[in-house]
Amino acid sequence: MKKVLSLLPILFLIFITIWLRIVNLGYADYQGDEIKALWRPAEGQSGIDFLYMQKKGPTEFFVTYLFRYFDPTFSNEFLQRLPFALAGILSIYFFYRLISKLYGKKIALYGTLLFSINGIFVGLYRIIQYQPFVILFSILTLYFFTLALQEERWKITGIYAGVFFWTAALFSHYDGVFIAPFAIYLLIRWYKENSDLTAGMRLRHLLIPFGIGGLLLGAYFVPYLLQLPDNIFAYWSKRVTGQGGTDTRMTSSILNFDLYNPILGIYLYPVLVAFSLPKFKVTWPLILWFILPWAIMELAIFDPGTHIYTYLIPAMIMAAFGLETIEELVVKVVGAAWGQRLNVVGLTLLFLFLAGISHLIFIDHTPEYPYEERGILIWMIGGENEDYKLWNFGFPYYRRWEDIQEYISNQEGNGYYATNESTSISVYYVPDRYWVERAGFYVYIKNPQTYRDPDRREKIRFWMANYAPEKVFEYNGKTVAEIYYMPEGSLEALKAAGY
Repeated sequence: MKKVLSLLPILFLIFITIWLRIVNLGYADYQGDEIKALWRPAEGQSGIDFLYMQKKGPTEFFVTYLFRYFDPTFSNEFLQRLPFALAGILSIYFFYRLISKLYGKKIALYGTLLFSINGIFVGLYRIIQYQPFVILFSILTLYFFTLALQEERWKITGIYAGVFFWTAALFSHYDGVFIAPFAIYLLIRWYKENSDLTAGMRLRHLLIPFGIGGLLLGAYFVPYLLQLPDNIFAYWSKRVTGQGGTDTRMTSSILNFDLYNPILGIYLYPVLVAFSLPKFKVTWPLILWFILPWAIMELAIFDPGTHIYTYLIPAMIMAAFGLETIEELVVKVVGAAWGQRLNVVGLTLLFLFLAGISHLIFIDHTPEYPYEERGILIWMIGGENEDYKLWNFGFPYYRRWEDIQEYISNQEGNGYYATNESTSISVYYVPDRYWVERAGFYVYIKNPQTYRDPDRREKIRFWMANYAPEKVFEYNGKTVAEIYYMPEGSLEALKAAGY
């Protein structure tokens, strides 16, 4: 019986990891960045030209290219998202293996539970995006470097395998570079602790794989950078400096983190990381790993968005050490017998509560957080926030866009449309050109990702106030979208024409 009980935490970890990434995976319509990751070259455009027009590495496009053979029209959201969810699940498995080898099974369990149920790593693993593969390849890099350090049979091949996966991570996105402090720490240890090999042999087994990896990366990215399109350079410049573009909303990593981890997360994780400081002699390599991406994202980049995941990964391990410190304090204060009981009860409630929140905001969609308000016990979360730019990835969002697409395609319009939703979404579904003055069809989305509800543009407000929609779309008894048809021209032109 005791052995069965000891397995419950691991069984819970396995269950919640799969549950939060697979259940209702196909519910949501495609969202903006997912659409950009689909393999959809323009007519006559070569594959390499298509890849060189993108803002990131080619991995996510290779995946959607392969799955195009199973779903040529990209109409099955579940199938297209599945490889990314599976990569995420694998990353959590190897995260546990990595921490277990370096810091023991208890820290591995605590750190992996925090990693698995943290909303950032739930949301990013439920969409078609590069992050699951960057994280998987990055963790595999550190895992094989650790094997090279600890196990004789992996002493050499572990280095080559680690560099291979680091190269794969960098092919997926430059975020892969941020594991460098911890990777270098492991490689330095490997070099120092393998004095049975000559210095020349150790250097050779480092230089050869890194040289090959560098050549492969250079072969792809040097031509890419030399012909970087102006729109991609402008996008990077806007993200880094905040200059240019029309989006005037403020940015906040704190609010973005709170979006994915409402109620408790914004307070819990900093406290746990702070409690890890007494274990500095063990955690200093993790602190170095944390500092590099944190400094770049928070001090050098204007809008890091969800790239904050790069420093949250080591933070989850540090938080696990914080939990261990709190456990030790509880035992010291109330004694071993009662302290152990309190720790078991407290940790059980904590992980269940955090997992429950992630279930309610990602899996459950009645209502759809964060676009609608929802209650959790005594808290109300979600709703409008137009002042800050929030990066909404992986949350439930179903507005019947495929039905909207079918309806507009079968109507005789003027070729133009407008919407209160992000055009990065609507451009995939609506065959017409976006132009407010000349629209045409107006697609009103209830609880949009832009949080522009109602639409504040005068022409559209006037038309919606005075004319009924041509078509209403409902889901589960609630209106999710409406389509209006407006004459071309400005509001003044409409009024002059007698509308």
